[in-house]
Amino acid sequence: MIMKSKYKTKKIILITIILVCMFIAIILTFLHIEKLYKEEIYNYYNQIIGIVSEKYPDLEDKIIREIFISPKTINEDYLKNYGIEKTEIDIPNSVTSLIFNNLLYIVIIVSIAIICILIVFIYYQKKQIKDMQKLDEYCKKIIKGEDSLELKSEDEGLESILKNDIYDMTMLLREKNSNLNKNNKDFEKLIADISHQLKTPLTSLNLLNDLLYTDLPENKKKEFLDSSSKELEKIHWLVKTLLNIAKLDSKTLVLQKSNHNLREMLEEIKKNFKAMYEAYNTKIILNINSDCNIYCDKKWTEEAISNIIKNAIEHGSKNINITSEENRIFTQIEISDDGEGISEKDINHIFDRFYKSENSKEESLGLGLAFCKSIINNQDGEIKVKSEKNVGTKFIIKLYK
Repeated sequence: MIMKSKYKTKKIILITIILVCMFIAIILTFLHIEKLYKEEIYNYYNQIIGIVSEKYPDLEDKIIREIFISPKTINEDYLKNYGIEKTEIDIPNSVTSLIFNNLLYIVIIVSIAIICILIVFIYYQKKQIKDMQKLDEYCKKIIKGEDSLELKSEDEGLESILKNDIYDMTMLLREKNSNLNKNNKDFEKLIADISHQLKTPLTSLNLLNDLLYTDLPENKKKEFLDSSSKELEKIHWLVKTLLNIAKLDSKTLVLQKSNHNLREMLEEIKKNFKAMYEAYNTKIILNINSDCNIYCDKKWTEEAISNIIKNAIEHGSKNINITSEENRIFTQIEISDDGEGISEKDINHIFDRFYKSENSKEESLGLGLAFCKSIINNQDGEIKVKSEKNVGTKFIIKLYK
């Protein structure tokens, strides 16, 4: 924007100079005409004074006073009163006549001004063509994929403006291309991780299926069918979670945010976990004000919080304490537990897809917390974790209003 402003200023200055040149040429022309006109008037009055002085010496002072006091009265009738004929003196030309008589001079002045303007115009035209040729060479370098592109130009002019725009566009496209390559690599890694995660349950299913074809006792068949059912549930959960994460990442799943009572949301989540926390002998304590509100997508935010609570229960927490903080900008939820905690080497990776910490359950796929992060991030929120081994873990969720 600064470069464009400089170019615009330079253009205005150039036009101003051209207009000033034309104005000066016109002023000089009129000054010249005025000078000629004054000279003719002076000669005209001088002739009158000379003739009157010669014929009537006593009237010289009177004539001079009349000429200077009231020059308009000096006409043909006035001259006849003193016996002066028109043929005796040179009558001054009118301004129009002077213009026509000095037409050559005027043409020369105007021509010089036009030639100066043309010279300036041709100079800038040639400079612009030269700049465009440089710009063409610059574009060819970009097309060839040369990495050593010139840095942004600090010069003025249209060529520099276009060059800087092309440079910005090239850098943007290269950045997008780099991100695309990174996304492709991430996608390849994701496919590899999915294949790896599906390999184990599918192998188990194939083995169990082959065993069911053999002559087995009924109790064994039932045991194998139960195992197959668990593996199928694992595959179903894996595929469903991956699809939801992919939808969130690609923005095809649009979260519908609105205001909700936070305590009512958490009471509902706690109710859904009643059988589980009673079985594990865990207490879920809600320290939430009854009038605390949260701006979020209710369904998916409940899904994220449920995943965190489920992990806390499964990792030995006996007390899960949920608190909140609300202000005009955001609502913050803190979920603290007294479970086994997360080791220092794992805490920076727990939101990574398919990452399993050293305390992960055997059946864990490493997707639950990654899914939580996607849900919160897609609501323009934040999720953080603090943990100490054998002391407990605290998850902090912040959702803006």
